[in-house]
Amino acid sequence: MRKLSFIMLATALILAACSQPFKKGEKGLEYKIVSVGNGDAIKTGDFIQLQLCKIYNNGKSDSVLSDSRKTLEPIINKIDTTQMPKEFINIFLQMKNGDSLVLRTSSDSIIAQSKPWDNLPPFIKKGGYFITTLKITDVFKDEKKAEAAFQEGVSKKNKKDSIEYIEKMRVDSIEAIGTMKKDDATLQDYFKKNNITALKTPLGAYVQIIKQGAGKLLDTSTVAKINYTGTFMDGKMFDSNTDPSKGHVEPFDVNLTNDPTLGRGVIKGWTDCLKMLHDGDKAKFFIPSPLGYGNQEAGEIKANSILFFDIDVVGVMTKAQAKAAIESKMKVIREKQQRMQDSLQKANPQQGAQGH
Repeated sequence: MRKLSFIMLATALILAACSQPFKKGEKGLEYKIVSVGNGDAIKTGDFIQLQLCKIYNNGKSDSVLSDSRKTLEPIINKIDTTQMPKEFINIFLQMKNGDSLVLRTSSDSIIAQSKPWDNLPPFIKKGGYFITTLKITDVFKDEKKAEAAFQEGVSKKNKKDSIEYIEKMRVDSIEAIGTMKKDDATLQDYFKKNNITALKTPLGAYVQIIKQGAGKLLDTSTVAKINYTGTFMDGKMFDSNTDPSKGHVEPFDVNLTNDPTLGRGVIKGWTDCLKMLHDGDKAKFFIPSPLGYGNQEAGEIKANSILFFDIDVVGVMTKAQAKAAIESKMKVIREKQQRMQDSLQKANPQQGAQGH
């Protein structure tokens, strides 16, 4: 875990709060409000946008558990009991837009209230504290504006993730160039032994067309719906969205556009190969390791692994169709979460509130 000294926001908040004592909240919660003295007062029903950093102090040093400023995770909560427990609402109603807050809960209290089946992390010891520092960055009175801000945050996070992913997978190092040559020779030998005719892609992967479809050619204006099975050269399967044993049997949407709001990207080899396919095509991809996961490990996939994929293009969406599909999925997820919340609160109102 990263040390607190790398998280300047958390440090500044804690230092600013050092001169004042913690106030006692409900259920063992302690808090300090660092007020900037301006901004609208928070009211019940408002939507608040937050930057949030979670820290564990073991009595000697601080370790950062998460930091939304680094991950760009959008956090927007409504000030009511369906979004957060009452003890937190009572604190937020004392704050204004722009204010910051330091929350603290002792590990002694958490240990005392835990049940045997809670499986607390092993680093939690008596005498420690869980500390949360947060800053209110905006307040929305209207749910549509709050939803728009959340979607903007999701877009920024996806763009950041995509950039980091691309940078990690760049094929420009001397090591990667050497690996590409070695993998290409291995694949050429495999094709010869197995009597396979495959087309080479611009970046150096290979595509074997198994069955030609009659649909639209995939390009950077499309999001493709794909069924796939990934195997190693020895035939061992490592992933699939058609095999129930892998637990995700539904078409996988692959974003080939430059719009990060339409989904995350995939390994370079997939993007390279998919642009040679049409809607309805069935094919096999042969991907050298630098166009896959390179010298990184990913689950069962070891570093520098050549990967094979059986691919079936089962649909193609325009940007507008993909956006509508994502909005529909998000609506279903929100409705499911709300039903679970309602059911939990009906069964045990107090426990349901604490679960947020």
